[in-house]
Amino acid sequence: MSKPSEKKVDAQDLKRKAGRALFIGLPGTLLTRATRKLLDEVQPGGVVLFARNIESAEQVALLNAQIRDSVEHQVIIAVDQEGGLVDRFRHISEPMPSAKAVQKAGRSDLAKKFGELTARVLRLMGFNMNFAPVLDLSGDNQNNGLRARTFGTDPSKVSMLAGAFLDGLQEGGVAACGKHFPGLGGSTVDSHRRLPIVQHSWEEILERDLVPFMDLMSHRPGERLNSVMVSHAAFPEVSEFLQAWFRRTGELPPIENFQNLPATISSNVVMRLLRLALKYDGLVITDDMEMGAVVQTLSVADASLRAIQAGSDSILICEHAANFVAARDCLVQAVEEGTLRVEDLERAGKRMDRVLVIAGEAEQFDQDEFDAASRDMAELKRALKAAEDDEEYTPFYGTPEGGSRRSSNF
Repeated sequence: MSKPSEKKVDAQDLKRKAGRALFIGLPGTLLTRATRKLLDEVQPGGVVLFARNIESAEQVALLNAQIRDSVEHQVIIAVDQEGGLVDRFRHISEPMPSAKAVQKAGRSDLAKKFGELTARVLRLMGFNMNFAPVLDLSGDNQNNGLRARTFGTDPSKVSMLAGAFLDGLQEGGVAACGKHFPGLGGSTVDSHRRLPIVQHSWEEILERDLVPFMDLMSHRPGERLNSVMVSHAAFPEVSEFLQAWFRRTGELPPIENFQNLPATISSNVVMRLLRLALKYDGLVITDDMEMGAVVQTLSVADASLRAIQAGSDSILICEHAANFVAARDCLVQAVEEGTLRVEDLERAGKRMDRVLVIAGEAEQFDQDEFDAASRDMAELKRALKAAEDDEEYTPFYGTPEGGSRRSSNF
């Protein structure tokens, strides 16, 4: 339980701070009067668009400009644009390659080019964050929802290729968000439907699954990974280890039923592992709180509060407006009752501000430039295909000797 806040906050100001902790989805391709009213009421910190919001590049650019005008503070506007299976713009521009295609090519220069072109396309349409790269270690598992969305199963290669993509994305003015912490590679269930239980040992998580996250959070030649999305899987082995560790040190009280908590609402995973053990002070976003892994056992509002209490900053709720308002009101009530500190909401706002600095100011849409970026994407796909059998790449992100990076190197 949080300590009561030390400061008194105006009721309206508190609603604004709580609203900013939300990352919401919107209906339709136009900003209707009802949608504008919703944005004015909730004042979210972030908005995410999906295929349902997209008709043309110019329409998306206009929609994003209207969103910015409807929110009082600077807003993060994001999209899941991984390429391959998760490509929101395949019908309005050249379909983007998958992470698997980049992995097969094995060239970090092409991975970086992929990031640069993705950033160009997103910036032209008014986005300033991409929910990518995927940092999970997974192959062609058909059951966990990852499939061709990952850069493979080798930690050092995932770090290399995802890191190069991240560089290209952020140098192009779009903030990256690595997902799905601490790694869904060991899951056999799609969290969109129900709760995955990852049975990887603590050692395997530490020495493999965490490596790309740790590498990109800590060993960046330029901009580091400033935002992480936490998964909806349960990690009983990790929780068991951390529970014993912090019980021994007496730093935090024990948590009941921690084995079956999704990572998004688990203090063991977010606060103890990510915040304390890995000393991560970037923006932490939950996966969608309306997914089956969460709503089977909790309401969206209750899960949202528990996620903030566990150490997350931003609550992703992708569809239902009633859940946006209920989650906001639940956070407000928790502050008023002393189970959540307003300082935690303010700290989250500062982390969002740091991410927004990476993106800079919005720019004007240019159809000719958008078409040129689309042609360049087609050329990139040809280059990836040509490089598929070469395997001639420079390991930019490994150990100094060119070997595989393990957590013991940190």
